[in-house]
Amino acid sequence: MSWINFCRINQVIEELTPTASISRIKNSWDTFDDKETLMSLFAMEYPMNNLGQKKAIKWISEALEVFEDEIETHIDIYGDIGEGLYFFDDGSNKDSNLTLKQAHSLLSLDCSRIESNAFILFSEAINKMSPLEKKWFVRFLIRKPRNGFASQSNGNLVKLLSSVYGRTLAVVKRHYMFNSLSNITSCYENQEEPETNLEVGIYLSPMLAKALERSKWPKPLNRVLEYKYDGARYQIHRNNDTVIIFNRKGVIVTDQFTDIVELVKSWDISTFIVDSEIFPISNDGSPATFQTMNVRFHGKDKEAARQRCPVALAVFDVLMVDGLSLIDEPLSVRMASIERFPNQAVREKNGKRVKAFYAEAIEKGFEGIMVKSLDATYDSGKRSKNWVKYKPPRIELDVVITGARFGDGKRSNVYGSYDIAVSNDEGGFTTIGAIGTGFTDIDLSTLTQRLRPLVLGFENNSYSVSPRIVLQITSDLVTKNEKGTFGLRFPRMMRIRDDKPVSEINTINDVAEML
Repeated sequence: MSWINFCRINQVIEELTPTASISRIKNSWDTFDDKETLMSLFAMEYPMNNLGQKKAIKWISEALEVFEDEIETHIDIYGDIGEGLYFFDDGSNKDSNLTLKQAHSLLSLDCSRIESNAFILFSEAINKMSPLEKKWFVRFLIRKPRNGFASQSNGNLVKLLSSVYGRTLAVVKRHYMFNSLSNITSCYENQEEPETNLEVGIYLSPMLAKALERSKWPKPLNRVLEYKYDGARYQIHRNNDTVIIFNRKGVIVTDQFTDIVELVKSWDISTFIVDSEIFPISNDGSPATFQTMNVRFHGKDKEAARQRCPVALAVFDVLMVDGLSLIDEPLSVRMASIERFPNQAVREKNGKRVKAFYAEAIEKGFEGIMVKSLDATYDSGKRSKNWVKYKPPRIELDVVITGARFGDGKRSNVYGSYDIAVSNDEGGFTTIGAIGTGFTDIDLSTLTQRLRPLVLGFENNSYSVSPRIVLQITSDLVTKNEKGTFGLRFPRMMRIRDDKPVSEINTINDVAEML
């Protein structure tokens, strides 16, 4: 299959609903010869290329030998960079002869520096493309396809594979826990079953918790309580002397936590995968504020970061031990293995002691408590009602920044307020308001620098940005007006969630449940 045909497919489904898109692609499935690469492109399973919209404009203008403001004008007129290029008259109308694999390789280039071989390849390719090819190439290049089909969670692609290959949705989701979508496609094509075995070194998407009203909690006799730590989630893998630490995005961050590696190597258990929280502590061992973890995330001198931000580890679940997978076992069974490990989360097995245990956690400086069902298996990648977050009585959400505005006074040179959104059922985002409080000067400076390359457009003194940066925010109340639009009363930023992917932010349904 050629690149131009892939672009034509995207052009067709751009205005369709996800259900109609699935049907359209399914009807054409047998005409695709390179289905594995096709799925890899749809799922954007290619390396991050360090190219946001601002840098993309520079690369495009250099490659096409036009002024940047010409490209920017077309973006303002037509709404996004892809559509702007589609209507940009540079005299190229002939389709290229690029294959899907060649396009995939181009999308995988490291675009950190324009003075590189990557730019030479980029320039040669984009000058051979027709307007339609340019449109979809640059959209997939900046990971903003806007085809109404692809999304951060890839749920529509899972449904597509279920429909095409006659597998139940539950089976495909199970395979997706352990495999990329392109690998699943390849296995299905060859009538093979994708592997579903846990292995040290292969990251598994974590099970996620919900904030639910008390009536929906697991029942008292069938639950366990744990402290909720104000840290970051990590999956720790060990096979003898090899220790790998993954953050919740699946990125290896072992070098950020050499002290935790040393701790883990001191344990008697030599082969395992555990789910844990690493949290900052003060000199007396009490919990410190999460912001102090930034030096661990971003500090170049790892040893200095280790000294400036001491941390502690809390193990709260075990996915595999001694080569035996436990994710299909209920928590009541996993508990025997969990309790083999040192440095466990503080736990209360009397499920009725919620108020007292919660008070203890808050008094000691922790965030709150977790309420977990003993019947629950480890639901990888799911936000499950079997794990409930219980914190002080305020609204708390994980949201993504979709817009930004420069502030006033001392904030006039940085973005001072931000539009925030949650995910919706259509694979997109729904705005729930704006936020401008809770930020330190360093936060504002950091966000401004990180958002500038992600700018998509400018209108009414507001910049729309690619939804990449996650914030944890708190609010007094969720509101809903006569038009059915949700909003937040007195929202305040708690922290920048570099450890959390956009696919794990709260949904509009979560917001509705908080009314």
